[in-house]
Amino acid sequence: MEKNYLKDKQIKKQSAVTAAWLLVGFGIVFVFILVKIANSNSMSVFSRLPDSDAAYAMAKLYIRPTVRSTNVSFHDDSYKFAKKSDSVYVIKSSYSARETSGESTTTQFTISLKYMGGSANKEESWKMLDLNQE
Repeated sequence: MEKNYLKDKQIKKQSAVTAAWLLVGFGIVFVFILVKIANSNSMSVFSRLPDSDAAYAMAKLYIRPTVRSTNVSFHDDSYKFAKKSDSVYVIKSSYSARETSGESTTTQFTISLKYMGGSANKEESWKMLDLNQE
């Protein structure tokens, strides 16, 4: 009977040590995965709302196809920005377009964009609500 008791105790000790090493291994893997996620931008869904520069960059992407000229320069230093609600951005600015005849025209624009979520640098994350060009 004493042999069985010592043998059972030895087996239990071995299984406890194995379980402890498995827990340590899982802990290391878990910490490694957390560090990888924290260092990547894959969690951009949980980031805060885009700033004015990101909204202005998207506004330029939406306006460029509406301009007939291929030579367009935006007046980046004079844009105005407002937030209507949590995810609606209004940008006022202007751009100059040079025609093939050499004539240059300046157009004022106001665009309303809704941030739908996701990466602020991707066009799919935005929806144009309104565009006025004068």
